[in-house]
Amino acid sequence: MSTSPAIHLRLFGSPSLEREDGSVLAGRAAQRHRLALLALLSLAPGHRISRDKLMAWLWPEADGKRARNLLNVSTHVLRGVLGETSIVSAGEDLRLDVAAVRPDVAEFERAMQAGDEESAVALYRGPFLDGFFLPEAEEFDQWSGRERQRLADIYGKALEGLAERAEAAGDFGTAAVRWRARAAHDPLDSRVALRLMRALDASGNPAAAIQHGAAHARLLSEELGSSAPEVTALSDHLRRHPRPHPFPERPVIGSPASEAPTPVPAHEAPRPRQLPFPRWAAAAALAVVALSFTAWLAVAGAPAADPSIVVLPFANLAPGAAPDYLSDGLTDEIIAGLATVPRLTVIARNSADRYASSVATLPEIARELGVSHVLHGTVRPEGGQVRVTARLVAAERERVVWAQTYDAREGQLARIQDDIGRDVVRALKLELVGDSAPAQRGTRNPEAYELYRRGRFHWATRTREGHEAAIAYFERAIALDSNYADAYAALADAHLTSRRLGMSPHSEEEAQALVTRAAERALALDDASADAHNAFANVLWWQKNWPGAERELRRALELNPNHAGAHNFYALLLHGMGRQQEALSEARRAAELDPFAMMVVMTYGFLCYVTDDLECAIEQFDRVVELNPAWGIALRRKAIVQAMLGRHAEAQASIRQAHEVEPDNAYGLIDRAIVLALAGDTAAARAALRAAEGATGSTVDFNLARAYTTLGDRDSAFAALERYDGWLWPGVSALAEPLFDPIRTDPRFVALEDRVLREMGVR
Repeated sequence: MSTSPAIHLRLFGSPSLEREDGSVLAGRAAQRHRLALLALLSLAPGHRISRDKLMAWLWPEADGKRARNLLNVSTHVLRGVLGETSIVSAGEDLRLDVAAVRPDVAEFERAMQAGDEESAVALYRGPFLDGFFLPEAEEFDQWSGRERQRLADIYGKALEGLAERAEAAGDFGTAAVRWRARAAHDPLDSRVALRLMRALDASGNPAAAIQHGAAHARLLSEELGSSAPEVTALSDHLRRHPRPHPFPERPVIGSPASEAPTPVPAHEAPRPRQLPFPRWAAAAALAVVALSFTAWLAVAGAPAADPSIVVLPFANLAPGAAPDYLSDGLTDEIIAGLATVPRLTVIARNSADRYASSVATLPEIARELGVSHVLHGTVRPEGGQVRVTARLVAAERERVVWAQTYDAREGQLARIQDDIGRDVVRALKLELVGDSAPAQRGTRNPEAYELYRRGRFHWATRTREGHEAAIAYFERAIALDSNYADAYAALADAHLTSRRLGMSPHSEEEAQALVTRAAERALALDDASADAHNAFANVLWWQKNWPGAERELRRALELNPNHAGAHNFYALLLHGMGRQQEALSEARRAAELDPFAMMVVMTYGFLCYVTDDLECAIEQFDRVVELNPAWGIALRRKAIVQAMLGRHAEAQASIRQAHEVEPDNAYGLIDRAIVLALAGDTAAARAALRAAEGATGSTVDFNLARAYTTLGDRDSAFAALERYDGWLWPGVSALAEPLFDPIRTDPRFVALEDRVLREMGVR
């Protein structure tokens, strides 16, 4: 028996390990498989289970040797943190020492066996292992689901027992409190609704009983399409037959006359929540009457004003080395479909993929991405059949809002993804347009889709090799499905960025022709494709048709409000048209939707810089460097902003790091000159600038002008600006450069600005 302080194992609600002082244990002991191991031991007879059974439940996909090793490692880690005697070896069994580790579920069951329902109710902080799952352990998931329901039933019975004892003692105020908690536990149970209404009436609050009855009836109609005749009849009776309360000597809970109302236990206390939708008026009324009902609304998914979601990559549970296109395709199509739903923020696939193998908890993932809900699940194809499980979790408290299992033949996967999209939207209490599911687009050819996904992955690297691979993949996808609009749109994107980043083997005219052909084909195939409109907007921008590009981007965002790429491109377009605050707003939105996309975060950082929010700019450039420490432009821009803020030592460190990753970059020499000039080291700045003056590139003269301006050499700055012929490509954006502030009132700059604006048609 352990003599060290006991650790409390909380398995009701979100699982955790807590010390006696209430602080939470984190780290290796709190990883999912180890918490699952403790949960199994906590509810086993005698808290004892064989090693073979534990391995089968927790690591079913591992072979015997690997599973045993994983179990041994988990046991070793837990003993190291919880105490050597916390898990005892007993032959081929393992046993939990409940004196060293005190599971709340074990204490709950002991309290119920002893008839101490009060203590049992106090221990129940939420459903057993709420929101917890092991993605590759289906049997464990099934076991935890059964135990969750069993313990929930016991909790419900305990509440009813306490309520009925209070009624028997004539204490209807306390009875109403208990029935409130019971109604929150199962708000659709009409029998419980009746008991609460009677307790409220008996405690002197018939108006609250009537309100609860009306709200309950509406909720049944809303959720189940059914009615509750007994509840309606009691409500009508109380309206028609008001009568003096038969127990006037007892105070009404919550009334001014009640000097000492029965307190609501902490775990039953209401959590205020605004319900924005008129159709939830019934639930709002019920929350007023049954205070704990708002706790159910949080579980059921009643959202804040604008819910947000990340769809984590569905885990592929296929036996053997089956391809991932089913799970990948399902994930991508669910994201694409949900992204079209108004008022729902959906994190882009690129950022969701970052958590494919993460050990982070769902609340941690949600906090990092700034979302309220997480959708995750599994795909198990076998013998021509597919089983898909999906769970929607309210992330803050890790509560399961909705869960469902779908079975179909492999060829019917499209129907499953449609059903999941529709069910998720309904669980979030959002409105669908008509009776349709969120839009699903793409190809039904799994091989073409797999090629498309691989192409998007390589394209996102923004390297020369990545672009070459992406273009090859997109072309192969089109060869398999010549009507695949999204593949054409992706091909246009790849040719465009390859040219803009100086990686294309094609001339300007050849690249423009390739982009135009692919984008026009995408749009012709699918006018309702946001990707196609986004690609065609690029073509119009290339043609310097700014209004046309804006029109196409607006259309893309109408079709898909969560299209991070379109928001990012629109930000750049608005920036080029001189509409900086609008551009900043679009860039911020893009970064919220795809926080792990380097180009998106880079755009946001640059627009923070242009609008003089330098702290925001540094924060975003830091983020880009975290994503890719070898991307020199982020380091250089960060260095310049640090120098502008007077953080010269930090700026020097950043510019040195940029030189280390890009030692031969001429723009690096120019930016180094700027950093040195801002620090007052004019001689070193001019030396760096002389080394860069022979460089060539599309924007060398523009960047030289930035450096000359920083050095106070106005004439050289304007000479460089006159040589620069790229004004109509970035548009007015070049004029917004903060480093030009010292020359902004110079008549030469005013004249230059006027000329550029006139040529663009802005003035």
